[in-house]
Amino acid sequence: MTGYGIEEHTPENIDEVIDYAVSHNSDLHQFMLYTPIPGTPLYAEQEAKGTLLGVAEFHQADIHGQLKFNFRHPHIKDGREGEFLLRAFHRDFAVNGPSVVRIIRTLLQGWKRYRNHPNARIRARFAHQAANLPTKYAGALWAARRRCRRDPHCKQLISRVLDELYAEFGWKARLAAPIVGRYLYHTLCREERRLQNGWTYEPPTFFETNSADGPEAATRVGGITATSRA
Repeated sequence: MTGYGIEEHTPENIDEVIDYAVSHNSDLHQFMLYTPIPGTPLYAEQEAKGTLLGVAEFHQADIHGQLKFNFRHPHIKDGREGEFLLRAFHRDFAVNGPSVVRIIRTLLQGWKRYRNHPNARIRARFAHQAANLPTKYAGALWAARRRCRRDPHCKQLISRVLDELYAEFGWKARLAAPIVGRYLYHTLCREERRLQNGWTYEPPTFFETNSADGPEAATRVGGITATSRA
């Protein structure tokens, strides 16, 4: 995880910060905005400085670090933090490729390293974890490569892992990859069309209250009701 928005981050050096984070080539990389959380020393520090945003400027529900700052940053202003956050995710994908490919790469490396380990429990563990490498994961790589066929760099990254997997598992992986991969690719395309047509993964969110003179208020979010004292 990489946090953006510490005191020394500026629009001028943010690309250097992003490039450093991306250079680690981790399997999964979560980029977050530097966010003072109530009850932490950072929150108390920002509160003492008077830099925390008021309720009219920032809703407490948006404190998740994926939208905007809840304080006034000394250098990053005008809501540009969201732009920088998206830039980080895009840069990571452009340089390192899809995370699913990186996960498969790491799993394959682990299998090759420990498959002949002298400890039987370790051998069994990695055999279990690698069981889907020549079938489902080979198909996932095939589908990902086809999806990225117009991106030479991304395609090369995926091909490198897929070729290594072919060399390790032979004909089984070569046969399974296009069969499983076609199914996964068409599923991916169908999902993209659904999203383009307005479908969303988020459940409907709505708000309900009881009568105005009652002592309690009920909030219903995504099918879950929480009751609080007014």
